[in-house]
Amino acid sequence: MPDINLLRSAIKAKDGWWASKFSGPLANRLLEPIADIQAITPNHITVFSLFIGLGAGWYFLRGDELSLFIGAVLVQLSFTVDCMDGQLARYRKQYSKFGAWLDRISDRIKDFVYFFTLAWGFFHQHPEHFQIGLNGLGDLICILMGKKFFLLPVDLQVFFMHSIELPSWIIWPLAMIASFTVFLIDYYVNQDMKLEPNLPVNPSPEVTSKKPNAFLHFALLVYKKIPILRFNIGEQALLISLFCAFSSVFFLNLVFACLGIFYAFIWPILKLKGLNPEK
Repeated sequence: MPDINLLRSAIKAKDGWWASKFSGPLANRLLEPIADIQAITPNHITVFSLFIGLGAGWYFLRGDELSLFIGAVLVQLSFTVDCMDGQLARYRKQYSKFGAWLDRISDRIKDFVYFFTLAWGFFHQHPEHFQIGLNGLGDLICILMGKKFFLLPVDLQVFFMHSIELPSWIIWPLAMIASFTVFLIDYYVNQDMKLEPNLPVNPSPEVTSKKPNAFLHFALLVYKKIPILRFNIGEQALLISLFCAFSSVFFLNLVFACLGIFYAFIWPILKLKGLNPEK
């Protein structure tokens, strides 16, 4: 049996919200029976995680509801196993440059596979057009506005009771934008730009007392108050799983494109402004 205390200490002290709350602790439990099997290395686990991700992509290619649900489960399993390789490396103090490279490359391959196969499956399920129901959006607006909703023009109320039709090809540019922003954010992370303060060692009072403008204040509020939108790799996997479990491939790509663009612009700005969201 492994040293449980030492194994628990291998969980990252600072990690993404979803990894800290769920995937990291679960990965640590799954490591217990194999932690001392020397034939199993962190690199083996990285490759295993990659193959699980490729399996998720195979199901996404099919595009039907059951396949999307199975793919959603496999995405979570792949991410949990991905947490295991780093924990095993820290537990054994078994680090290597190749292992770090392999981990990064496998993550990027999975990102590409997820978005490409989801777009492919969606396009072949909807060869020409697809419908977006607006009932849910109308219900939400009605709840937010209360009785004032019925003061809106009748045509607008009726609009929210129908669906709109969109051409299926639109999924491809959305998927391209979504995947590009995910790759760009990974670049930020590995270039030490991810919401890190750019303050001098002994900052002047003028620097430390700076207050963000309304837009930056909103960005910090989103980051602090809505953990699922922090867009770390764990939150990305969680969002993919949630949307796929409900067969909402179009909205998945739309949310990733919008959220990715938001963070792709806001992270370097926060870096340059010296604003730290962790405080």
